[in-house]
Amino acid sequence: MGKNSAQINMVVPAYETGPDDRMHCHWLMNHMQQAATVHADSLGIGVNDMAKEGHMWVMTSMRIEIDEMPRREENFTLSTWSRGVKRLRAFREFSGCNESGREIIRASSEWMVLDETTRKPVTINPEYNFYAQDRCVFPEAMKRLRPGTPEKEIRILNVGYSSLDANGHVNNAEYLRWSFDGLRPLGFDQNKVNSIRIAFLSEVFEGNTINLMDCGCEDDGFELIGLNESEGKAAFALKVE
Repeated sequence: MGKNSAQINMVVPAYETGPDDRMHCHWLMNHMQQAATVHADSLGIGVNDMAKEGHMWVMTSMRIEIDEMPRREENFTLSTWSRGVKRLRAFREFSGCNESGREIIRASSEWMVLDETTRKPVTINPEYNFYAQDRCVFPEAMKRLRPGTPEKEIRILNVGYSSLDANGHVNNAEYLRWSFDGLRPLGFDQNKVNSIRIAFLSEVFEGNTINLMDCGCEDDGFELIGLNESEGKAAFALKVE
């Protein structure tokens, strides 16, 4: 597809699906991160390229709209492209299609570059060529989700080593897995989810204690916040409808 975009094609494996034969949402986010990695590598700004400069990419915000989740053993195609950079933030879009070519997944995301030592944001190098496209999957600009007010504890968990990614902190997809499992006793059903908004607020590391708190939701859906009790700060905020 050239440098303007990247695409991954797959047959959805059984181990990524649940009893409903649909892909779990945290696997979808993993595939989005992989597609972004493939594209960044092709542009010379991938994980290894950034590490040489002492930097790393982190996702800070994502909005996903779902018509239906990919089905077990069916073809799924996921495309991604850059929408460019604005100082500290980079913008990336995603589109996923089923085997008939119909778009079933749309997503927008924001990313930042952190210094590996200080873990602080740095200005994105203006010399990077993202081959950006003026093409957005949503008609309106994405608004970063603001954390709600914690009202009721859902679950407490201790972060294990298997939740970490190459940057040494918890992989973004883990927050979805933790949250969706925690919300099930409240009546949550993944197959009824049309919209996911998530904001990543601070890094989480092995051994940290995370308290998932229900924030209540005025609309139909669920809203929660993940509090990092070990660090005394919010780790992420999530809203699903």
